[in-house]
Amino acid sequence: MALPDFLVIGAPDAGMEILLAGLRRCPAVFLPATDLGPPGDLGPPGDLGPPGDLGPGAAPGAGGPAGGGAGPWGLDAPRRRARFEALVDPAPVGVLRGVSAPYYLADFTALRHLHELLPYVRLIALLRDPAARAHAHWLRMRAADLEPIADFEGALAAEGGRACAGWPWPWRYLALGRYGDQVQRLYTLFARHQVLLVPYPELSVDPAAALGRVHRFLGLGRHRGPAGTGRADRCAAVPVPVQRCGDPGGLRCAEPAAVAAAARRLEPAMAARLRAGFHADLALLDQVTGRRWALGPAPE
Repeated sequence: MALPDFLVIGAPDAGMEILLAGLRRCPAVFLPATDLGPPGDLGPPGDLGPPGDLGPGAAPGAGGPAGGGAGPWGLDAPRRRARFEALVDPAPVGVLRGVSAPYYLADFTALRHLHELLPYVRLIALLRDPAARAHAHWLRMRAADLEPIADFEGALAAEGGRACAGWPWPWRYLALGRYGDQVQRLYTLFARHQVLLVPYPELSVDPAAALGRVHRFLGLGRHRGPAGTGRADRCAAVPVPVQRCGDPGGLRCAEPAAVAAAARRLEPAMAARLRAGFHADLALLDQVTGRRWALGPAPE
């Protein structure tokens, strides 16, 4: 059975919906409707739920899956392979097969297992101002009734204890934005020409241009369509509606009314404090990639 040709590995709430919607409009690309779930989630792909009986005040060691490196990647290699095969098996012959795995940029254990299975796969990662990304992520989790803490700052304060207690990646609002550390580790496994980093401002402001760059990275242009069509299909860089939410782990966008009720801008003073905490990591990202990334501040 076939395996994916490329993966979109992160970050959640960094433009994932925009990118996936654009790629799905291309007849030379197949992307399943279901994402590969968080690495710490033992459920089937796309099945995201609250972390069992762990409450926001749970003490470290309270149980649940081990943070970050457990879940599907604790399975044996044949079962990991079968998981990927099942996702892309419906793809027509002759198209590029992709999988969305929004939390995998942050999880080095998952990336190591991915490298063992697909050492030459192409990887796409989305980078957004980590403060704005964390806030958007928290808003979406609140709207979906998956985040019990109604105060953003309180949810951030609980993150360390939650990680120690085994809460999986969807509740790691700050850790998911440590792109410098994540990309540095990623480059120890995969060659740089296998990785495309897409900044959220570029994808948000001009999605057609950003998608064109993604198409070129994947080797798309004039690419043969599904077998039997008798024609070559061009993946046109058409405008894509900008949706400012992600869809990680199969978590669908909440109802607009719920989002509108929860949505509010991140307080400037708190945003500044958060960005100061990411300063060293973003400097590392610049150093590792050899370019300067202007990720924020960005509009919510």
